[in-house]
Amino acid sequence: MGMSKRTALLSAVIVTFGLGTMYLGLNMKTPRPSKDPHSWDILIFTQTWPNTLCYSWKSQNPAHTCNLPSDKSIWTVHGIWPTKYGTEGPQFCNKSLVFNPAAIYGIKDKLNQYWPDIEIPPSNATEGNSSSIMTSHKKQSIWFHEWEKHGTCAVVLPALDSEFKYFFQGIEWSEKYNMKDVLDKSNIKINSTLNVADYWKAVKSVLKTNAWVECVTKHDTKEQMLAEIRICFDKSLNQIDCDGIMKPRRGSIKKPHILTNCDTKKPILYLDYVPEQNISTNANTTDSNSTSTDINLTNLNSTTDEHSKLLYRLKRKVFDHSNEWITKRPRHFDRSKSHQSRTNTSYNHNLNRSNSFPYIQRKEWDILVFSQTWPYTFCHTWTVNSETHVCNLPANRNQWTIHGIWPSKIGSIGPAFCNNQTAFSLNSLDPIIPELHNRWTEIKGSKTWSKKREGDLWKHEWIKHGTCAKSLSALDSEYKYFKQGLDWSKQYVLSDILEQGGIKPNGSYPVNQIWHTLRTGLGKNPRIDCFYEKGTSTPYIDEVRICFDKTLSLVDCDPFRRNSNKPSTNCPYDKNIQYLGAVF
Repeated sequence: MGMSKRTALLSAVIVTFGLGTMYLGLNMKTPRPSKDPHSWDILIFTQTWPNTLCYSWKSQNPAHTCNLPSDKSIWTVHGIWPTKYGTEGPQFCNKSLVFNPAAIYGIKDKLNQYWPDIEIPPSNATEGNSSSIMTSHKKQSIWFHEWEKHGTCAVVLPALDSEFKYFFQGIEWSEKYNMKDVLDKSNIKINSTLNVADYWKAVKSVLKTNAWVECVTKHDTKEQMLAEIRICFDKSLNQIDCDGIMKPRRGSIKKPHILTNCDTKKPILYLDYVPEQNISTNANTTDSNSTSTDINLTNLNSTTDEHSKLLYRLKRKVFDHSNEWITKRPRHFDRSKSHQSRTNTSYNHNLNRSNSFPYIQRKEWDILVFSQTWPYTFCHTWTVNSETHVCNLPANRNQWTIHGIWPSKIGSIGPAFCNNQTAFSLNSLDPIIPELHNRWTEIKGSKTWSKKREGDLWKHEWIKHGTCAKSLSALDSEYKYFKQGLDWSKQYVLSDILEQGGIKPNGSYPVNQIWHTLRTGLGKNPRIDCFYEKGTSTPYIDEVRICFDKTLSLVDCDPFRRNSNKPSTNCPYDKNIQYLGAVF
């Protein structure tokens, strides 16, 4: 029985639609989620040989000068570059993260030592009738450039999520893996003329990982110079091989395990000086293995327009790819634990036990510890576990308050309570009591107390510590003792010093940033104490202690510590420290 025309037409439509749908299905690509352009696999830590960098910098412009480090043998940091395997970058990941120079205030000296800005541009002036090649804009510092280009990509790691952490990590790696020390261990000296395999093997033998060796070619002689050595780290900051960070030039490397842009057939100069610029020899010839553009600077009396064009041609081409912190186990801090009075303990009043020596004369001491408290941490520790406790906060809400002046024997506790026959005279403090209320504040209060009297804190500090400090004529009365505390409070304003390092209340910061900021502002090593909150072990900055000798001159609080460049603290190295905001 034949099919009707209507049925046949309908069948044809269905078949046509089905075939069309199948065709579209086969030819349409399933949309894929876009890849994160800012993702990366590896951190490249690049160190530069300053003499070669200076040569490259001067090659771009004869008016350029160099800020070479005072230590002529040290390698300096170029940068820490988050990098995607097989390519360059990512770079400039977050333009909203503008570089804040205050954050590196505390490590400026270290940065000038290990991460200096070697490249100094020419001034924007002309002398007499002679014109010089000038930059078109003011050059930004290397720290500004490295943070904006690479640091803003590294911030995805908590260990590198601020300017301080990023640059401090570079300092730590430079101290631990400086190529000066690495090459010295392999008996490679400055002014050696070796091939790339020798340098690569030297780094490999010491660091046990594959590094990248970078060369620059001299424009006149076509000799290659040692420029940079790059080592690599994973996202846990463990050192790893640099394999895969960049594809080598075709035909330039016969041994694929040697990571380099250098010509393996040519020796490499490792010079103790900056070579002179010979601008007349083969200036227009380009070497295929050079990482810098060859230049022609024979006509230095050309017009300004010609100089501008020359500067454009001389634009530098750099292949920018994109001691370990010790974690201390948190312990719940007993405020001023080292200065607690002995209770229910019988002891010889003339002797005091010491951790470093079994017995010392009780009244002997070496330094004065001036301790200031952050009142909002103190208030938090006082009220957190009690509904009856209240706080008496100072009138100036952004001011650290005084805890005490403690005569101390280095390496031991105390002394304390040096003269139990000495009474406390509150009346002698009448001229300075208003200031004491604001700067030496008794924060502790309670809804249930009925017998607490004005001056109880001051009486306690005088009887416990002042009776030991009075052996100095400068502190031999209540008035002198407490007046000295007020004077130091005004002279060493901790909130102002911390703010210079970008550290403000209602933030959290690594202890290294806090300690180095204070150390830079004070000029001496302080001691930092943290309070750990029970349950969460969250650390809060609690007290800062600075120290004085018996002439009342500021001194380090840790004169006998083996490594005085590390913070003296009970705070953790691997957590940010909470800096509570003012309570209103």
